[in-house]
Amino acid sequence: MTNQNKRVILITGASSGIGKACFDYLTLVGHSVYGTSRRADGSDPQMLKVDVTERSTIEHAVQKILDREGILDVLVNNAGISIVGAAEETTEEDARRQMETNFWGAVNVINAVLPYMRDQKKGHLINVSSLAGLFAIPYQVFYTASKHAIEGYSEGLRMELRQFNIHVSLIEPGDFSTEISDNREFSGAASEGRGEYHDHFVKTKKIIIQGERDGADVMKIAKLMNRIIQSPSPGLRYTLGN
Repeated sequence: MTNQNKRVILITGASSGIGKACFDYLTLVGHSVYGTSRRADGSDPQMLKVDVTERSTIEHAVQKILDREGILDVLVNNAGISIVGAAEETTEEDARRQMETNFWGAVNVINAVLPYMRDQKKGHLINVSSLAGLFAIPYQVFYTASKHAIEGYSEGLRMELRQFNIHVSLIEPGDFSTEISDNREFSGAASEGRGEYHDHFVKTKKIIIQGERDGADVMKIAKLMNRIIQSPSPGLRYTLGN
């Protein structure tokens, strides 16, 4: 890769799944890539400890990248959680935590990098949404709401930031083979084997998990990410997967 094509990239939630695949592939093709994880222990200088709900950890990581590189070209907002359960039965605490991580976490990181991108008069924000940002998934209602929020936010932000030569893009994956089924959290009576929603919840959960386990290779997202980053005129929405 030539220096002209090389980018300095920050990817949140890079310890597993889509984030890790993108981190590994973009590093392999020659970009300077930094990832974040809540569990980073400092052993890898390219992996920074960040909780996207804690602004101080974000600001520290962004400053560390700028001190090393002098520039930040691309932010990939990928960090997120999946909390499953009937909407009525999901606790307020869990519902708010879903939104705080998936939506407000992305907003927090974007607000931390925007002053620098505006000063350098260029940048690219890529928000990893989901097909759940386009239509609802039962028993993942608050996850769906968080992705719908990211869609609307990104659409408006794109118009506001065009004047600063900052691009905004969304990636909307369908079913891909990742660890999401193993890392998913549950809330409410249906997920505990009881309540009015239980029977339907069990049938729906089985279909969702099977779709994820039969999903496409996550490397397809990483390769798409590289094409978007290299594009001189990136689009707003990129949908892929089953």
